[in-house]
Amino acid sequence: MGKKNKDNIPNPNSVGNRDIIQRLNFLYQASVLLNGMTAGPSSQVPSSPCEANDAQNAPKKRKKKVVSTSDLSRSYVDTMKAVGQKTNVKIDPTVKRVICKGCNVVLVPGASSTVRVKNSTSHRHLIIHTCKSCRTSRRIPAPPVLDVNEPQGSASGSAQRGQKKSHAPRLPPHFARDLGHVAFRGNERLPDAIL
Repeated sequence: MGKKNKDNIPNPNSVGNRDIIQRLNFLYQASVLLNGMTAGPSSQVPSSPCEANDAQNAPKKRKKKVVSTSDLSRSYVDTMKAVGQKTNVKIDPTVKRVICKGCNVVLVPGASSTVRVKNSTSHRHLIIHTCKSCRTSRRIPAPPVLDVNEPQGSASGSAQRGQKKSHAPRLPPHFARDLGHVAFRGNERLPDAIL
């Protein structure tokens, strides 16, 4: 039981805290499913027939608490946040962006939230998600999109609208640029036509 050999190559298939990440994933997917169910009489979680028989036979009459699917969805998000904090596992930022900080509802555009895109001075565009249940809004900066039809030497459209700052257009992503990459198969250089 000595030290591990430093020359060992790490295994990409081994993920730390796999069971916790799977639990967080399940809670998120269940919350999205329950939040997506239609509202109305079918949005109530049905009680089991065993509970109904036990309630009829019992001398005390207890009222059953009826839980809606949205309440169950919120409790799953609460549980997901608690598990993430207790186990010190970071929740993915894409998941964090679609959860309302005010009421813990999964924000589905059109169903539980409204989405607007507005201009910004610091960032060219902001995506604003507004929760329909608690009216909490979340502003996420969006990267600008290059206009393909606009020549690179001309003035940008933002300068024509009267804004003080003129932004230089962003370069296309690496996969869209021709950087002169060379591909090899063994010791043989592949021609550019195959790429």
